Amino acid sequence: MKRNRIHISLLIIALSFCIINGACTNKHAFQSNKNAAIIDSLIPKYSRSFRIDYYEKYKVVSVFSGKDNKTVTSYLLCSKDNVPMGLVDAVHINYPASRVACMSTTHVGALKLLDARNLIVATTNKALICDSIIRELISKGIIKDAGKDYQPDYEVIAQVKPDMLLSDGENTASSQMFAKMKALGVNVVCSRDYFEQEPLARAEWIKFFAAFIGKEKLADSIFNVVQLDYQRQLNQTAKINDRPTVFCNLPYSGVWYMPCGENYVAKLINDAGGDFLWNKDKPMNGLNLTLNFEQVYQRAVNADFWINTSTFTNLKEIGNVDAKFKLFKAFKTGNVYNGVNRLSPGGGMDIWETGSYTPNIVLRDLILIFHPTDSIQGNLYYYKQLK
Repeated sequence: MKRNRIHISLLIIALSFCIINGACTNKHAFQSNKNAAIIDSLIPKYSRSFRIDYYEKYKVVSVFSGKDNKTVTSYLLCSKDNVPMGLVDAVHINYPASRVACMSTTHVGALKLLDARNLIVATTNKALICDSIIRELISKGIIKDAGKDYQPDYEVIAQVKPDMLLSDGENTASSQMFAKMKALGVNVVCSRDYFEQEPLARAEWIKFFAAFIGKEKLADSIFNVVQLDYQRQLNQTAKINDRPTVFCNLPYSGVWYMPCGENYVAKLINDAGGDFLWNKDKPMNGLNLTLNFEQVYQRAVNADFWINTSTFTNLKEIGNVDAKFKLFKAFKTGNVYNGVNRLSPGGGMDIWETGSYTPNIVLRDLILIFHPTDSIQGNLYYYKQLK
């Protein structure tokens, strides 16, 4: 009898809590996450920026900051009929998400690889999307054009009523975009994959996106293929002694942003058997150096290769921007390569759409560029020699 009175008292307290907070909207709400048991967890092998915990009737996806490993955001993935109590700080996403809006071509690329194009209801930057099937769906109006990532069409996004909107950046109260989305009742999911500086860690984020749509097994199989192929190629380049010198990028508004040794691009160059000229420098701006032309010229004038030259598709375009670019040895010898082999009609680069999840293919391209006579054979996939 005493036990029954306790149970009734607890029930009254729980119901009162729900009414006050407006959290219990249906009779299927169940126990607090604090008392629920984790059935399984997905802890990434390379990334330290997210994890997925599985409970009996829901999942919790946690995203961490890279510096202090603190939780940035948690996402509660469950059906509308099974919302647990007690997870007030988590962003609730209806699971499995069947209507997804994308703010970046990288998110489009992830859903393409996960065979989930049919879930996309709206996307920004339509001109930059390389996938022809997605472009056709946009032209037919099946996927709605939501403007630009930096200036989204809020009306369109509200009309398509997505279960979630995938975005880069931070979901903070100071963001005007996030505030507007919240006011519209749109749940924003922020990916931090671009913070990852290890190629395989960044590729592992495909598991993050898969968790929201119930495609973890497919994501795991995709990543396993990528991981094995990357490691196989890395084992080959580890034996290379003759490493050509490499530099990258072009100045923007007078500033030449150059990656340093801990940067994602620098790691790919080194893993491909290249000698990146700023490999030992300490970063000035994030994981980049802010240099001027003279500083780059002094060190890279005789470099063997020049890669990632913005969106330029030929040497003439680069020379027309500034004749001084023609002074580099790599320009004179034609050893300038850019990831423009696969472009959208609007100039979008597939290397930024899908390359984050397939660094094994990016690595293979760079090995073919730096060591064309070695054992790896074939044609370039993302990269192209500029002529």
